[in-house]
Amino acid sequence: MTSNEKLKVLKALLDSLSFRDLTLSLDLLVTGAVVYFYASSLMMATAEQLASGVWISQLLVKVVGVSIALSIVSQLLLELVSDGEVDQPMDEREKQVSLVGNKYALWTLQAGVCFAIGQYAFEQNGMGFAERAPLPFLTLHIMVGAFLLAELVNYATQLIRNRMVTPYG
Repeated sequence: MTSNEKLKVLKALLDSLSFRDLTLSLDLLVTGAVVYFYASSLMMATAEQLASGVWISQLLVKVVGVSIALSIVSQLLLELVSDGEVDQPMDEREKQVSLVGNKYALWTLQAGVCFAIGQYAFEQNGMGFAERAPLPFLTLHIMVGAFLLAELVNYATQLIRNRMVTPYG
């Protein structure tokens, strides 16, 4: 497949998506890139880096910085291609879809925070897996993972619901 054919396929895909789906897809890709950056940084880190509070803090600042930078770039790109659709308010169906996505994201976040609290309690009492945890600051990583996973769930749920007949569920 030549590059010209690939561009035609990409253009056809973009034309088939509504602006809302395009926005959600771009947000999902940005969040996926942040998750990849965070996970790959953790996997490539040495044991000394993982045990260092300074290194972990710097990693979290980088994750937040990358997330903000990618979000700004994606919003600028959307503004360029939107033809004013960015400024239009959501209709009732889009609001319902957004609420469903937020509901599942909230459940994911709540489960992650409860898991992190349990991990912290076990860690402080020297019980079970927590005393042999291979990753220092595991509670912090669980919470960061819960936040990132909640965002992925939010965007993915909204994309799926936008393609379904009913937004409720």
